[in-house]
Amino acid sequence: MAYSLSQFKEVLDGLGFHLGPDGLNGNNGNILDVYTQSAIREFQYQHKLPLTGRLDPATDIKAEKVMQDLQYSLNLTVDAQLPINEFYGPRTLQAVKAFQRAYGLPVTGIATLTVRQRIEQEARRLLTATA
Repeated sequence: MAYSLSQFKEVLDGLGFHLGPDGLNGNNGNILDVYTQSAIREFQYQHKLPLTGRLDPATDIKAEKVMQDLQYSLNLTVDAQLPINEFYGPRTLQAVKAFQRAYGLPVTGIATLTVRQRIEQEARRLLTATA
């Protein structure tokens, strides 16, 4: 499924990308402004994609994969019972907070790259321990 720009902004916000001085609250909707273009470029750079600043097919596919991996790992680490999909909704936000609390991290609900790496590390550890 392809994201709308407003849906992708929610994902970018949940993953800790800067959407302007007011964050998602000041930058929602389907407008591709300079803050959104910059956040998309940051996401693309982090994931070694062409730096277009647009929600192109490669960026869309990568974001869906990132979200699905995040939700899968949260289900393993904190038994979040999340549906595996491409959205960063309220349940994903709460699951990230639960992980942050359980592992002694600042509780923000934002799954920055560092937080996602820690979640993946703990999920791999749990999978290895049960294998």
